[in-house]
Amino acid sequence: MNIRHAVKEDCAVLLELMKKLAIFEEYIDDFAVTEQDLFEHGFSSHPTFTAIVAEQSSSRSSQELQGYLVYYMIPFTYNLKPTLFIKELYVNKKSRGKSIGKQLMKYAIKDAKEKGCGRMKWDVLSDNIPAQSFYKSLGAKYDQRWQGFVLEV
Repeated sequence: MNIRHAVKEDCAVLLELMKKLAIFEEYIDDFAVTEQDLFEHGFSSHPTFTAIVAEQSSSRSSQELQGYLVYYMIPFTYNLKPTLFIKELYVNKKSRGKSIGKQLMKYAIKDAKEKGCGRMKWDVLSDNIPAQSFYKSLGAKYDQRWQGFVLEV
């Protein structure tokens, strides 16, 4: 398994993995991202997100993406250090249980340290107990002080 930063050539496959996450999290009917959107927001001269991918060699001597993690940076907070905010983490169903999610998270942690971040944050669906257990196994703690809010504009 090769964990690396995504490149623009990954946009088509990355989009398919994002659609699978949208199906899993039950928002596929509202999913509006296109391959062009991914290119513009992730691989242009001023990207707004970073994607990390898990790539596995197939028997056909090609590379297949098995998972991804997307994050963006919040420039600074109370401690004048940036926060790395994980927007999405997804591993193909057939590839789960092979530590791919853990490898993606470790790569993101490395990026956070290199960027001088003070912390990492992310949201988890309240009923996704396996994901919550996974994050706790990495040392993450549930923040009981804060509750998420959403305001559609």
